[in-house]
Amino acid sequence: MRTVSVMVLTLFVAHIRMFAQTRPTDAEEFYNSHRWFELRNVAFEHNTDVFFRAAAEAAFHQDRRAEEDLRQYIASHPAPDQKVRALEVLVGMEFRAAQYEDALLHARQILSLKPDAQDIANFLPTLDALAPFVRQTVISRRPSSVRFELFDQNLVLPLTIGKVSANYILDNGFSLSGMTESEAKRLKLTVKTVSTHIDTMSGASVGVRIAVVPELAIGGLHLGNVAFYILPDEQPPFNQLPSGHRGILGLQVVLALEHFAWQPGSSTFTIYRNRSASSHANLAFDGSSILARLSFHGTPIDMSLDLGAVNTILYPSFARQFPNLEKEGLVGRQRVTGVGGSALIESFTLPSADFELGGKTVTLKPATVLLEDNNSTTGWFRGNLGMNLLNEASSADVDFRSMRLTLK
Repeated sequence: MRTVSVMVLTLFVAHIRMFAQTRPTDAEEFYNSHRWFELRNVAFEHNTDVFFRAAAEAAFHQDRRAEEDLRQYIASHPAPDQKVRALEVLVGMEFRAAQYEDALLHARQILSLKPDAQDIANFLPTLDALAPFVRQTVISRRPSSVRFELFDQNLVLPLTIGKVSANYILDNGFSLSGMTESEAKRLKLTVKTVSTHIDTMSGASVGVRIAVVPELAIGGLHLGNVAFYILPDEQPPFNQLPSGHRGILGLQVVLALEHFAWQPGSSTFTIYRNRSASSHANLAFDGSSILARLSFHGTPIDMSLDLGAVNTILYPSFARQFPNLEKEGLVGRQRVTGVGGSALIESFTLPSADFELGGKTVTLKPATVLLEDNNSTTGWFRGNLGMNLLNEASSADVDFRSMRLTLK
């Protein structure tokens, strides 16, 4: 089974290049060319424009500082295009934090300044549907452990919605949690029709509806007002799952966990309260996506972190950065499957590729490199980091307070 990554609102994505020296004026270049970690280094180390500092703060989960700086920047009456990009950062932060009413307000401001902002226009119906609900809240959080199912590399966590038990896949690639029509009926949810669609890893778009569950619990984490996309039962991966399993815990739930780890060997999923010891971030937010920084042959690269993807796939930008690799690979076509179905994409395959990630060497074997851009992010990310690489570790630890992924 291949669980899809859904990229509804990708406002920032990273393209990596190393520079021997940086100057304050590099901030504009790094921002415009989406070199996210480099922007952080320049913005935090030099007296750069407040916008670039705010954008870096938002990317590395310093939301309160970012909001203060962005509001200061907007109040300084910048040009309309500059105001739009500041508002885009705010919308990305607010959507991640399930602050849908605020995100709707700022999305409308963007469209008033830039009517042709198509991504925002397509996203507006989703925000319209979500804004009337009370925002997602953490009712309580305590350290705890649960036993998960490892189904085709995916983490399937036990949970309750109200008093009803379920088992859903953990997948930050879904910018909102998702479940099927039959699951929404089983849970007796009220469902709203929305005039929008979501993009999928296969390149297809899928129409959706929306529902909000009043209470959801995973171990010691209890959440209120969790929003779900409602999707057709016949779409993969749901059509391969039994009743009670046809759901996905998306970005807002993943972030609410804050600090968690799993051990594939013991099928143990642990929710922590404390921050991890390392302060060296190798994760960054990119709108509704999460980037992980890896190293390939000593060169830093960024991939989207996708806890719902079974297989790690490398993108055309990876082939362009390392052009000699195609000569070593076997040319063919790769089937990419998601909620919208599947597509065959031109690719080449290497016997293996080694990456340094979170303190451990992991080996992608075989390593498939796509040669066609099949969704809105493949032109920027170097690949989609899936569970097959993460599950090579005896333990994987994700801490969104430190923005750190650690493998042991």
